[in-house]
Amino acid sequence: MPEPVSSPEFSHVVEVANLRPLGETMTLTADPRERALIAARLDLVDLHELGGELTLEPWRKGGWRVTGTVHAEIEQQCVVTAEEFRSTTSFDLDRHFMHERDRLNTSPEIVVDPLSDDEPDVIADGRIDLGELAVEALALSLDPYPRMPGAAFEANQDDGAPDAAEAKPNPFAVLAKLHRPE
Repeated sequence: MPEPVSSPEFSHVVEVANLRPLGETMTLTADPRERALIAARLDLVDLHELGGELTLEPWRKGGWRVTGTVHAEIEQQCVVTAEEFRSTTSFDLDRHFMHERDRLNTSPEIVVDPLSDDEPDVIADGRIDLGELAVEALALSLDPYPRMPGAAFEANQDDGAPDAAEAKPNPFAVLAKLHRPE
């Protein structure tokens, strides 16, 4: 039996039919409960702030473009020192949305252009969830191996093992013994 689909932790749904014809700008701010749920989902120690200002503007026939800046203050665990540290991040968001019926390509030819923009997202049931867009963008911006500023791996040279260069014989040592006749 499939698992029930749960609603996103930070949902800010916009009905595209209710948007002004020239577009709108909206400010998003996650409350403490939403931030705690997002932190758990993204495996963060804490999410102290998440917000942004997003603009929705008409794009192509019946589509919408969402642009803006999202900012977050996160707390993660350093992979080097295992200490917790805070950092601030800010990133731009630029996504395109179209209704499914408008996305269908009636051409039998498939064109793959690696330099072109991504395919537009689907406007599901006439709605765009700006909160989930912000969370997805945050997830993609996170370093999977976070390091506290200044943290670096240090090799332990005092373990008594021979240096790797000394342990292996040099395969060209035999050639060095050969002399070329003049």
